[in-house]
Amino acid sequence: SAVSFFNIGTRIIAPAETEIKNIEIKTGYMDYLFYTEDGSYLHFEFQTTDKKDDIKRFLYYDASLFYREKRKVRTIVVYSSDIEDVEEYIDAGTIKYRIEPFYMKNMNGDERLKYLKNKIHNGEKLNYNDMLSMTFLPLMSGSGNRGERAVKSIELAKSIGDNETKLECTSMLYALLDKFGDE
Repeated sequence: SAVSFFNIGTRIIAPAETEIKNIEIKTGYMDYLFYTEDGSYLHFEFQTTDKKDDIKRFLYYDASLFYREKRKVRTIVVYSSDIEDVEEYIDAGTIKYRIEPFYMKNMNGDERLKYLKNKIHNGEKLNYNDMLSMTFLPLMSGSGNRGERAVKSIELAKSIGDNETKLECTSMLYALLDKFGDE
């Protein structure tokens, strides 16, 4: 048999189906995908729930991308503050797959909110990191629930003096909340 010829060290118990049909997943859309300077992809996923099958879906996305484009894929999964420990690695035999988790629980939203309030109150210009901090405040740890932190973020964004920055912050917040917000 093939296993003895190739010296594989296992025993075949039955033949398996060889046709691979298209895999059905709920959505075929990744959250964010970027090209990087080294010719790779940077793939971001944002998760407010911890479902055990999520990592398999990310593997499917990344394998499909690699198959289609022959580019390496680096996947960073950003988890909201109520998630602290997820499956980061799958051993599927020959395929070994790992995501890079980023836990928003480790970011203090109350401190960021206070820092941003002071900066806006003093009329200082927000840099891009400040705008991202404001956008991600609802996903960070802090007082109140995610919805309450989202309302505080929107109120703070509306208080920005510079109209261009205000528009950019509120647009990013609404885009994030459209995907992850509750009522």
